[in-house]
Amino acid sequence: MASDITVEILKDIRDELRGVRAEQVQTNKQLVQTNQRLDVVETTLLDLAEQQRFVVRYMRAISERDAHLEPRVSSLESRVDKLESK
Repeated sequence: MASDITVEILKDIRDELRGVRAEQVQTNKQLVQTNQRLDVVETTLLDLAEQQRFVVRYMRAISERDAHLEPRVSSLESRVDKLESK
């Protein structure tokens, strides 16, 4: 009688282990999918950061160019005003 109970307990443990293994396989598959998605997100964020750096460099260059052009434009305007007043 005791051995029958032991056998039943061992069978239950075996079945539980099989269930745990199946759940572990499913969890591993989900983890692989999650890692793939995170790789896509990481790549996208790196691309976005690169584009943002490009925009910042471009805007800085435009701003510096405008700073250099402003005095020249003012000088030309004053020269045109003098010529037109003659």
